[in-house]
Formats: sequence, structure tokens, C-alpha cells
Amino acid sequence: MMKVKQWEDIKEDFKGGSLIVGNGASMAVSKKFGYKSLFEEASKLGHLTNSVQKVFQSFDVDDFELVLRRLWEAKLVNKALKIESVKVEESYQKVRTALIATVRDIHVSYHDAEEHLEHIYKFMKPFNKVVSLNYDLIVYWAAMYGNHVLGRWFKDCFTPSRFSGDDWKGYSEPYGADGATLFFYPHGNLVLHHYEFSSVKKITTRGMDNLLDSILEKWEKKDLAPAFVCEGIQESKQQSISSCDYLEKIFYEVLPNLEQNLVIYGWAMAEQDGHLLEQISKSKPQKVAVSVYQNDQVFMGKIKKQLKDIGVEKVLFFDSQSAGAWNQPSTKYIEAQAKEDAEHQEGMINFAPLLNK
Repeated sequence: MMKVKQWEDIKEDFKGGSLIVGNGASMAVSKKFGYKSLFEEASKLGHLTNSVQKVFQSFDVDDFELVLRRLWEAKLVNKALKIESVKVEESYQKVRTALIATVRDIHVSYHDAEEHLEHIYKFMKPFNKVVSLNYDLIVYWAAMYGNHVLGRWFKDCFTPSRFSGDDWKGYSEPYGADGATLFFYPHGNLVLHHYEFSSVKKITTRGMDNLLDSILEKWEKKDLAPAFVCEGIQESKQQSISSCDYLEKIFYEVLPNLEQNLVIYGWAMAEQDGHLLEQISKSKPQKVAVSVYQNDQVFMGKIKKQLKDIGVEKVLFFDSQSAGAWNQPSTKYIEAQAKEDAEHQEGMINFAPLLNK
């Protein structure tokens, strides 16, 4: 039987390494992220009308991003050639409306996520790079929460809305903080939208608490096409990556240049993610720690084999719910809270006689 370690017992070995975050990390924040497919969830919630389903059927895919991107590109071509595109526009609006309604229903609010963000940014802080495979806003919110405390520690290499693709490595130099952690989205993110034919821009807003509403509003009012890959087989994911300069840059430059000490939290390394594992293998990771939920020996056996197959020499597993792991409070934090509570309780006891006078 493979042993499962506690995060705080091994974390020093991975300081200065890289972190990969999968859907299990989002589910740790909210079970609302536990759906298998955004398309299926949209259908369950009643947002896929017959006319919308026909649009998906015409492309023979279930991927919102792929359908929207193709329709959006068709609109640009028709506009450039001065071709009437009423049907294309109608189809685009219907699919986008369904996506907006679905994301609004399933995505956790900033208010509900806020209690987790301090623990998450502290978990991410020691890493040089963080790679989030999720399209939701959890990592972005946590990074911005951390920057409010630390200064410009977390950087996504956008300035402010355009990606600095030619100089992303330069962002690893500390500026406005005592250190730096770069974070990236190989499959895109809600904060990103397509711009022109192959570029992306980042949606910005002044307050994190209204970011989700701002994104959905800008999708709707400014005719923006979201840039994130949420479903699909490996081939369709790779097609989406090749259509976007940001995703290509992350895929071909960041993933093959991760640190050799690597932590994986909440990523099951499914069959459709083989393209990611192949790129990660080029960074030649030597020591990898993988989170595991409830001592799942079958999962550990599968993951260990996959990592050994790409040349990883040492594979460790740690309890995803152990102190300090992802959104779990650290032992230091728990002890500080207990001390604060005890002092508060003692103060109330000492104050009680004065109230009785």
C-alpha cells in the first residue's frame, strides 16, 4: 500500500517549484464545480433550447468555446467581405446567451469563495509558476487577494489587457514585492476573450467582487467571444490551442519549462489531457507530489504509472485535505486562531463581573 503524506511534512522540498491545479481544486472550494460537462449542465439547467442544440449538432461537438469561436470568426470574415450573415449572428447570440446563463448559474460568487482565498494564495506563494487547467476564477481571485497583501507578487504577464508573450520570462523578476509567482491558463479562462483572429485580451475591472458579473456583462454587451476550452477530446483541445497565440505560448513555452520539482493538486490526468502531459514531460520533472483524496489507492497506482512513463524518478502523494494544502488552513493559522479565540474568551470572562455590577 502506498503511503499518503501530510502536505506540511513535504512542502519545503517543493519551494521554488511549479504547481499544476486541476478541477479537484475548484471542487474543494465549491461542489458547484463538480459537473462533468458544461454542455450537459447547460442542458440540465434548461439553457439549451432546440435551436441552440441544432447549432451544436451542425458542428458535431459539445464545446461552447469551439462553437462560439467558429461562429465569431465567420462573423469577422463575413464583415470583411461585406457578406450578409444574419443566420450566423443569430446562432452566435443564441449559443452565447446559453453559455452566459449557464456560467451565471454554476459559478460560485466571490463572496462565497472569499473565505478560501487567503489559504489558497499562501499555498501558491512559494511556487515559481502556477498552471491552472480550470476556466473558473478561483486562482485569479486568490492571486489578486494575495497581491493586496504582498504587493505585485502574482503575475499573469498581462499589461493590463494584453499578454506580454515575448517577455513572459522577465516577469519572474520581483517588482513591487519581495518575490514573484507567475500563473498561466493552458486552456484559457473566463477573464480572457478572443481578439481579432488569433489573439486574446484580458477583461479587467476595479473590484474582484464584481468581476464575474462584469465578465458576463461584457460578453453580452460588447460582443466578446470567451477564450477557454471547457470540454472535448484531446484533438479538439489541441485545435483550440492552435487557434490562439496565448494558448500556444503557454503550451509550447511554459509547460515544457516548468521546474523539476512539481506539485499537482486536483488533476486526474484524464485521457483527454494527454497533450498536456506530453508537454510537461519535456521539462523533465524529477520529483512530483500529487494530491489524493481519501487515500484512493487505485488513483495513486494510475497516476504513479503515468508519471513514471514520462520519466519521473520520485512520485509522492499527499492528503488533499491536510493542513496547509490548497484551501485548507495551515497549522500555524489554526493555532493563531485558537490563541485569538482563547484570548477573546478570557476577556469576556474578565469582563463579565463588570456587567453584573
